[in-house]
Amino acid sequence: MQKETLCLGLLSLGPRSGYEIKQMFEGPLSDFYSLSFGTIYPTLNNLQSNKYVSCKQHTQSKKPDKKVYTITKKGLDLMKSNLLSDAAEYIRSGNFGDQIKSEFFLLILFSKYLPNEMLDTVMNERVLYLKQKLEQFKYDGPIPSELAALRKEKSIKFIRGLASTLFETGIRYVEKNRYLLKE
Repeated sequence: MQKETLCLGLLSLGPRSGYEIKQMFEGPLSDFYSLSFGTIYPTLNNLQSNKYVSCKQHTQSKKPDKKVYTITKKGLDLMKSNLLSDAAEYIRSGNFGDQIKSEFFLLILFSKYLPNEMLDTVMNERVLYLKQKLEQFKYDGPIPSELAALRKEKSIKFIRGLASTLFETGIRYVEKNRYLLKE
């Protein structure tokens, strides 16, 4: 997905600063995608110069002005067009899997060379990690106001449910089958 589409998509949920967009990629979206400040701000500037977003500056005491971006009608049209193109390309490509880069999978691939106590530690840490991620996806407590609109989206409810199911299944699988790796 194009960086412009990602920024416009987040702005379609409500006005945000570049910092707030970055926080989204470091928080709720960190498992899906990453964008750096070095990508976000030039993208927002380009979108603004092409009138896909508008920008209001808010004065802050003892801080630089805060730029808050809002998607325009033209920007919403571009986002919808880009999403349609991305979906068509996804279907055309036939590549329906996500690329997974996992140190854990590589360690498991070569686990026969690890001492059992090290393998146990790796497995225990993985289960702990999966349980922490599961709790993050299931969390329904208070959240920052800029995330509240995101939580209400039907798509987010779907993603949270799917991710929770994947984590629960992963935990059960590792706990039930870890013995298969031991000699």
